[in-house]
Amino acid sequence: MYLAISVSQLPSEHNLTYLTIRYELVNLQSVVFMASISVVGLLVCLVAVLASGLVQAEPTRYDNYRVYKLSIERVEQLELLQLIEQYPDGYAFLSDPVHLNTTVKLVVPPHKLAEFEELNSKYSLKGELAFANLQAVIDGQLRGRRETFGWTAYHPLEDIYAWLDTLIEQYPDVVSPIVAGETYEGRQIRGVKVSYKQGNPAVFTEGTIHAREWISAATVTWVLNELLTSQDAAVRNIAENYDWYVVPVANPDGYVYTHTTTRLWRKTRSPQNVLCYGVDPNRNWDYMFNQGGTSTIPCSDTFSGPSAFSEIETRTLSEYIRTIPNLSTYLDFHSSGQLLMIPYGHTREPLDNYYELMEIGTKAIIKLQERHGSLYQVGNIAEIIYVASGSSLDWVKGTLQTPLTFAYELRDTGEYGFLLPPEQIIATAEETLDSIIVILEEGKAMVLSVRWTASFIAMKFLLVCVAFALFGASMAEKARYDNYRVYRVRIQTERQLELLQAIEQYPDGYRFWSDPVKIGTEVLLVVPPHQRGHFSDLRAKFALRAKLQIANLQNQIDLESRPSLRKETFGWTAYYRTDAIYAWLDSLAASYPGVVTPLNIGNSFEGRPIKGVKVSYKAGNKAVFMEGLIHAREWVSGATVTWVLNELLTSSDPQVRNIAENYDWYFFPVTNPDGYEYTHTTDRQWRKTRSEASALCRGADPNRNWGYNFMQGGASSVPCSDTFAGAVAFSEVETRQLSDFISSLDNLSTYLAFHSYSQLLLVPYGHTTARLDNYDETIAIGTKAINKLRERYGTTYNIGNIAEAIYVASGGSIDWVKGVHQTPLVYAYELRDLGRYGFVLPPDQIIPTAEETLDSIIVILEEGANYGYH
Repeated sequence: MYLAISVSQLPSEHNLTYLTIRYELVNLQSVVFMASISVVGLLVCLVAVLASGLVQAEPTRYDNYRVYKLSIERVEQLELLQLIEQYPDGYAFLSDPVHLNTTVKLVVPPHKLAEFEELNSKYSLKGELAFANLQAVIDGQLRGRRETFGWTAYHPLEDIYAWLDTLIEQYPDVVSPIVAGETYEGRQIRGVKVSYKQGNPAVFTEGTIHAREWISAATVTWVLNELLTSQDAAVRNIAENYDWYVVPVANPDGYVYTHTTTRLWRKTRSPQNVLCYGVDPNRNWDYMFNQGGTSTIPCSDTFSGPSAFSEIETRTLSEYIRTIPNLSTYLDFHSSGQLLMIPYGHTREPLDNYYELMEIGTKAIIKLQERHGSLYQVGNIAEIIYVASGSSLDWVKGTLQTPLTFAYELRDTGEYGFLLPPEQIIATAEETLDSIIVILEEGKAMVLSVRWTASFIAMKFLLVCVAFALFGASMAEKARYDNYRVYRVRIQTERQLELLQAIEQYPDGYRFWSDPVKIGTEVLLVVPPHQRGHFSDLRAKFALRAKLQIANLQNQIDLESRPSLRKETFGWTAYYRTDAIYAWLDSLAASYPGVVTPLNIGNSFEGRPIKGVKVSYKAGNKAVFMEGLIHAREWVSGATVTWVLNELLTSSDPQVRNIAENYDWYFFPVTNPDGYEYTHTTDRQWRKTRSEASALCRGADPNRNWGYNFMQGGASSVPCSDTFAGAVAFSEVETRQLSDFISSLDNLSTYLAFHSYSQLLLVPYGHTTARLDNYDETIAIGTKAINKLRERYGTTYNIGNIAEAIYVASGGSIDWVKGVHQTPLVYAYELRDLGRYGFVLPPDQIIPTAEETLDSIIVILEEGANYGYH
């Protein structure tokens, strides 16, 4: 083996480039010709030294490279894509193939198109073309004005550093330069400190640790500019009451390489072997290093390095962060995915102050959504995206115990991914700053709240002991769910379905939040601590795909029912018990005489009244019936019914006034009062009534107990089951009295039942998927309704009849109303959310849920009138 050209023959950059490329080709043959490798290696080292100062690599281009969006539905598909990722041969991933039932974007080079078509056909990848020409997308991202520094374009590193210098000159008393580290190629990791006064807590913001994620650096610089120039009071507050350490580009070598050579480069630029360069700098930190979600293959995009802190960038940056006094907040910016992530990446367990960070993060993403409607999700790294150990966020949290630690995955959710167009920079940065303000404000409040709570508990301890001594004999001990886990389980085989149905029938502590009824669906399963080993065995034996949804159910319940959220007057910032709801209904009758009429249709099994009100502004109206809390644990349903009632009486909106005054309204917020009270006093997860079903078991499912196609599927004859239908139809006094009252209404045109969760609008029937009665018209109206519902907050609903949209479930109230009384418009809402909180929806989502629901109700009535139903 020999080199085709000698070192003395290097007169031009062109020839040197050729020689370097030629060497790499020849060196691949060194596997065969081992005898001469040392000579070649010596010559190449000399060439590399000479070349480093003379040659500018030709930029990579992606002309006619296609990008496909692929759905991973089966294990063999996932294994194929992971094999491609390990041995790419020209392919490249824009998102990692790590889970079933996710999507990835795969870059397919022109020479692989035929092969990809064969793979697509063989493995049924269902590839959807995202970009026909990747280079055109890259070119589009590079457009924008760059005469002066701004945020209508993306800027190279030298422009960012020059702008930082101008800030230091313009604000000498506020802005000071910092050097937060060094790079392999000799660059500085530069930033600035912004400080208006001494003694402030510190915030560290880091961008572009992954080189190709340009929007992160642009967002960091825009936020920095706002801290110095904005006159907004909230911005001035955080600017002047925190010390800001701002590092826009934490991976300068890689970032430069994305501008000069390969736009999709992610890593550092240190040489790892003759073929591969760089380490993923967000897998290289020395906290839980290589504990999952990393690669040991040097060419991989997620190569974690030969050891923790092998990279000078991560090593020196971590050393600098250690020196920051009073560090309270760490904000790390990535793209894409629209996620707000908290530690940790190596485990789904909720470590440290997980629940406080989740609460703060939830409020932050709600605020972020307000400006431009961008929907984010919040969760720890491992649960919301994938296992990824060795990150900067985890190191700052795990090593330094910094209280507030968040990583943003900025826009978008996949349309452009890393190649976000420059016209989205400012909008992205604006909404991000909105959320940062909330993080800092809520974080400060949380610290105070924790201190107050500690002293409050100490003061009340004696009183609590006395209270238990006095009332312990008459008050049942409240069920708790400490360390009960909630898993999202995908049903993929008949064997798995049979297993889950057996657990449902003989639960032994397990509890389902959604019923296991068919293959291809997901269920949420509550696993008690004593069944963890059992559940692990089942997962292995039956190959169950189970994703941890909630690690400690009791913590979520405690957040939902905090007394501090309740105000002295009835409202919708908290969930209220039956007596409070009934007292409020009584007050309406007193406040609106002639419009609001109190109703009491009978008593429950335990003797509680089933109360409601009628709202009528004039005679002759068609009637609308609204039913809530037939399932006791679905608290948001009752809250939504009361909020809509309040709007009909108080809103001045013309559309609301139209439906308020041109229909008679019957509101029953709590149709299962015994069960609802039991969720407050004893067991938050109770669903049924409280009648005595057997010596051991209480209650029947009141939404399986109605006398229309009773026990025709989706109901249980086992008394302890959550879906026990009762001994006979209308065995429950609650359903019997409610049905009697409904039968007395002679002008009923619309019946609306409210449940949670799943974000569905359901129409009859539950016993069959056959399209009975006015199915097509009901679906058409409902489709317009859910489209309207989505406009306010972006909440997406699906529509269908019960049996096809969710599962077979016979004996429900809406089936009886439709089947027995032929009421024209009958719908059941499954309100927020999609399972993140399930039945334990935080109270700060009550009003948004109710607002969007009323939007849809208006459409149902307006469109129903167009069909002649009213």
